[in-house]
Amino acid sequence: MTRPLLTAEVIFSAALRLVDTEGLETLTMRRLAADLGVAPMSLYSHIPTKDDLLIGVVGLATAEIQIPSREMPPWDALRSLTREFRRVTLLHPNLAPLIMTRPPTGAEGLRTLESALDALHRAGIEPGQIARAYRLSASFAIGFVSLEAGGFFRPLATRDPGPELHSPPPEGAPRVQETAKYLAEWDSDAEFEAGMDVIIGFLSRGLPAGDGD
Repeated sequence: MTRPLLTAEVIFSAALRLVDTEGLETLTMRRLAADLGVAPMSLYSHIPTKDDLLIGVVGLATAEIQIPSREMPPWDALRSLTREFRRVTLLHPNLAPLIMTRPPTGAEGLRTLESALDALHRAGIEPGQIARAYRLSASFAIGFVSLEAGGFFRPLATRDPGPELHSPPPEGAPRVQETAKYLAEWDSDAEFEAGMDVIIGFLSRGLPAGDGD
């Protein structure tokens, strides 16, 4: 079988498939070369370092985010972009740890950043406050989706069984006891939308004075 011509895009695509199927910890140059059927050193002429590989993989996933039109009302555009970030991250949940630690870089990352900043600008946020508003909205989206992708909020009944999950709440934890039945249920879509409503509602009323003023 003829191998595909080795390019950076081919390497990034293979790396993303590997992360999706087996996890981020399996992504090494040696393993990637084996999957592609090439010598490890042949990768380095296209991808100089492991960090370049990680940036490229995140960029490839980020390219799947659909950018809202500039004709869309600004708060609707910010909602759309936030939903798209969640959709794409949940398609590639093993990338969540990378997304948490890397600011937007590369053409695709800057494309999504520009869309978010433009929405805030069109919504009337003062230039000195746009960065604060962006960090607040991004903190909600990244935090929620990272915990969601990692299973932190998954209802107890859907997790791998273990003796600790079948034990009754301890007597010395009354708030755990009264909340346990609600923690066992979770409508992730509804809570994401409600959280986004809170953030956008706060931003639309204007940020309090801060260092950006």
